Amino acid sequence: MLKHRIIIAATIFSSVLFLFSCSKTYMVIPQAINTVNSVGLDEMNLKHNTDYTIVNTATAEATVIYTIKGATVTIKEENNEFEVVYCQDKKTGNWYICDYEGIARFGFLSNDYDKTFSDCISPEHIVRSLAIYRLINASKARGADGVIEPVISTNVEQRGKDIIFKTTASAKLIKLNVDSK
Repeated sequence: MLKHRIIIAATIFSSVLFLFSCSKTYMVIPQAINTVNSVGLDEMNLKHNTDYTIVNTATAEATVIYTIKGATVTIKEENNEFEVVYCQDKKTGNWYICDYEGIARFGFLSNDYDKTFSDCISPEHIVRSLAIYRLINASKARGADGVIEPVISTNVEQRGKDIIFKTTASAKLIKLNVDSK
């Protein structure tokens, strides 16, 4: 009986000690992720107009605002669709997600697919992924089967204390020709 009480007391003590040793809570940010296959024309073993048709060109943009205030960094989408706040641990100097709002929308080309994030991610990564997400949605809306020759460019400028990251992603949309034989 005494042995049983000692085991229970030790278990409770260990549990309490473990709970207090965890200073940060793990935050899961809701994410919507799109991927699309992307190849250069030289890689395809298809003939233009026989096997596929270029139906259009799609372009999408994304802008995020990066702000540093003391030991916090805020990255938010310009229309407030998404915001993530990173805080710096004063003891270790490590950054962690301490707050967020909205849903993170990320898109990746098949050759640059990245894992979802939980550590501090750069504003360049966030804005690029958001622009590609929007490009993929524009491609789907136009009935494309894929994209070729994507061009992605990011521009950075400073407005007061804010740093603005703007990415434009464009690609040719292709539709595969279905053999009716």
